[in-house]
Amino acid sequence: MKIIFFGSTSDSVLVLKKLVGVILAVTQPPKPVGRKQILTPTPVETWAKKHHVPVSYRIPTQTADLLVSASYGEKIPMGTIRSARYGGLNIHPSLLPRWRGGDPVPWAILSGDRDIGITVVTLSEKFDQGEIIAQTKIPIANTDVSLLLRTKLFHIGADLLVDAINEKHFHGAPQDANGQPYAKRLTRDDGFEPWEKIMDPKESDRINRKFRAFHPWPGLWTLFNGKRLKILEFKKAPTVVQLEGKKPVSWQQFQKAYLPS
Repeated sequence: MKIIFFGSTSDSVLVLKKLVGVILAVTQPPKPVGRKQILTPTPVETWAKKHHVPVSYRIPTQTADLLVSASYGEKIPMGTIRSARYGGLNIHPSLLPRWRGGDPVPWAILSGDRDIGITVVTLSEKFDQGEIIAQTKIPIANTDVSLLLRTKLFHIGADLLVDAINEKHFHGAPQDANGQPYAKRLTRDDGFEPWEKIMDPKESDRINRKFRAFHPWPGLWTLFNGKRLKILEFKKAPTVVQLEGKKPVSWQQFQKAYLPS
């Protein structure tokens, strides 16, 4: 089966390397990264070139038997989907139709969901609204952080996807998203929490979920004397913090320097 793959992140690579018959990897073009703004290719491009898979930054005109998308970040035109013999499949890290959207894992943790999952869904005209092909549910532990949980889900999803392809399972059940929450894309501002909330013991459980949900990005942060204060570790209270322009310090060191009793 000839497959065109769409993806950009390290999670995408977890899926890409499980597939057989990929004739093209479509990904985002290199972007400036870090303080030196070094032009850096996506993990998908790096892996594909290492394994001699052709790479494109544009929607292809060539046809394939199947399109596969995993953390690609852009809409694939319906004309392109229809041109493939079996259409397309996408991996989404949530229990669709719950948490459609760009960042489902952080919002599931923040909301206190007990479970999360990975869904193989058909590519459709609108994001995450295709037919559900396969789905697996796992519990959310009270120590889970978004990055590691998301990676775990994509490991599971890659196997689900391969099984669906091997069985030629390309049609499934429609979704009903009525009343289901939407996972909007995170911004840096989502990580903000007022100082008084950070310091309130009654908010501790929620702040802990927020810290885990938004780790490593956008992170949990507040304002202290007009400066940004990053919470680098949080248990029942902050344990490691970093004030804007300063090095990370323990909460005890910060208190001694800035919160004299």
